[in-house]
Amino acid sequence: MATSRSAVFFFAALSFSWIACGQADAKMANLSPRRSKHPVLALDFKDNGQRLAARVGQQIEITLGTIGPKQYGDPQVSSDALKLQNVAMEWPPNPGGPTFIYIFEATCEGEAQVEVPIIKSMDNPELATGLDFRVTILVGPAAGRLSAMQVLRRPDQANTAPWTGAWTSLFNVLRQTFTPSLPRLSGVEVEMALANPGPKSADLNLTVTDKEGVTLAVVSKTIPLDDCSHVLFILPRGGLAVSPGQVYSIGLSSVGSPLGWKYVVGGYPSGDASFNGQPLLPDAHSTFLFRTFGNKLNPTR
Repeated sequence: MATSRSAVFFFAALSFSWIACGQADAKMANLSPRRSKHPVLALDFKDNGQRLAARVGQQIEITLGTIGPKQYGDPQVSSDALKLQNVAMEWPPNPGGPTFIYIFEATCEGEAQVEVPIIKSMDNPELATGLDFRVTILVGPAAGRLSAMQVLRRPDQANTAPWTGAWTSLFNVLRQTFTPSLPRLSGVEVEMALANPGPKSADLNLTVTDKEGVTLAVVSKTIPLDDCSHVLFILPRGGLAVSPGQVYSIGLSSVGSPLGWKYVVGGYPSGDASFNGQPLLPDAHSTFLFRTFGNKLNPTR
């Protein structure tokens, strides 16, 4: 699948390769001394070629950027010890070339090699190959009473109203306002309906804006249409800094998508659904079905 700048998400290709516990113990000695006790293990090109330790439930982020026509392509993951969740764009974007943050979750014990190749390079091919990113992650058991994901993603806002069958197509500009109570927004879950038959997957893009409409975050994800009812977007670096009590907005878009966003009449009291900049229902308060997650952690960087 070619990389798209307007709908940036890449499905990881999984080639299952397990390691035995004895092999894991032997390989621990070759790990980089760098370890992270933070719920987020943040990597960039300086970590190229390294072997690093993580633990089950940890969020792993790889930040890569290019200048000029070069682009990074689809991440390739060698085992299901890591799962690619989604891709976030560094925001505000660098005018010289975009930077993307590949967000993974360590799902089980094992070893995974991650490779992110350079594509569409107009430079010397040998030089471009030298910019390919490779890292090996050895995932050990979870540590502590709470997993890293439980620390990062505390439930915050939610529309708990029962769905009665209404949805609106993503061909329109759809937004839902919300009012966070936690100082960092780490994830957003939206409830989708399969509106029309189509391909096996769809690219879905989420934006978070403030009350003035200024974009604060852009995250993209490819989702299988046979498992699209609840779609979770994870924000990078432990979450986006927000001001509790202030109004923010979730926006969804998808080019040629067969998906629709579920909504209800009434529902969430601290926000509203809009359709192309206007109230979704002109004569009634309506809200899209969603949940947000947050935390009180300090930034990872």
